Amino acid sequence: MSLHVIIPAGGPGSRLWPLSRTAQPKFLLDLLGEGRSLLQATVDRLSPLAASLTVVSGTVHRQAIAAQNLPQRLVPGLDNHYQVLTEPSRKNSLGAIAWAAARLQQKYGSVIAGSFAADHAIADADAFRRAVSAAVKTAEEGKIVTIGIAPSYPATAYGYICASNTVLSPENSRPQVLLANSFKEKPSQPEAESYLAEGGYFWNAGMFVFNTEVFLSRLNNLHPQYYETIQEMVRVNPGTADFTELWESLPSYPIDTAIAEPVAAEGGVAVVSAEDFGWSDVGDYRSLATVLRKDNPDACIVRGSGNSELLASPGAFIDHEGEEKLLVVGIPNAVVVRRGDVTLVTTTKSAQHLSKVVPSQGELQ
Repeated sequence: MSLHVIIPAGGPGSRLWPLSRTAQPKFLLDLLGEGRSLLQATVDRLSPLAASLTVVSGTVHRQAIAAQNLPQRLVPGLDNHYQVLTEPSRKNSLGAIAWAAARLQQKYGSVIAGSFAADHAIADADAFRRAVSAAVKTAEEGKIVTIGIAPSYPATAYGYICASNTVLSPENSRPQVLLANSFKEKPSQPEAESYLAEGGYFWNAGMFVFNTEVFLSRLNNLHPQYYETIQEMVRVNPGTADFTELWESLPSYPIDTAIAEPVAAEGGVAVVSAEDFGWSDVGDYRSLATVLRKDNPDACIVRGSGNSELLASPGAFIDHEGEEKLLVVGIPNAVVVRRGDVTLVTTTKSAQHLSKVVPSQGELQ
């Protein structure tokens, strides 16, 4: 499999504060208790498919990523190239992906590349790799391809992909690949419910696979100045003042709205209707607790070295590192996290609003 893997690693994970902080965001944490950070787990499941691996992250995280001991050679016996590209500042997903794609194009020529978030969890790596392999085959035909997640409930925290009835994959092949009609922003609750009732909608997990020549051509057509800046960046040594000036001139665009939406309107995007491989963005305490509970939705999660006790609090999530005893009584779905001089008390339902509160209080450090 000749897939050049791009892993943007820059989100602060603010809805998982205070576990996730600016200096130690969730992709560097072993949130699932598996002895591997989310970034390490991402590399583990993609390495068997990877011709090269490019991690794109901020300057502040470069040393921490180096300490992750990611494999310099991904597959024994193969000359798989590994590199870290350092962003001077956050420029949303398009900046990281376009820069990495242009670098790959410069080094290898026209190749198939795929972008996968550093901080997601996937339970069934084999099923995930089957979906990626189907995406690669479709990208070889010239489509920009995304991997759709079959929605299990009417979520309002995710964007959606609306698929057509046009099947692009061979008959009876699995997973199926469909032509994408459109991308939808995070919906209201009634909209999300209507998507599930109508069918043909997938959660947008932000996974994109494409031929670098096709992707960069689309970028040039849609955002010519952005494309020219990216091309100039490839010719400049990263870390110099000239590179930083070019980088800072880029608008902050998500790849979904800048590329995927307009290209889908022209029939240029496909979606892999993936079999269930247990995907989660582990984006808040509700999703983290769901992953940890596995098949027992009412289980309480109690972690950390602190002394914690629960009573009549089904579905609670407790992560306690403090010295004092922690007692939680009569609070279903409670979320209590103690880290140093910080104590968070909320519920799994309300915890999704943390990103609106934490940054304003300057508590992400």
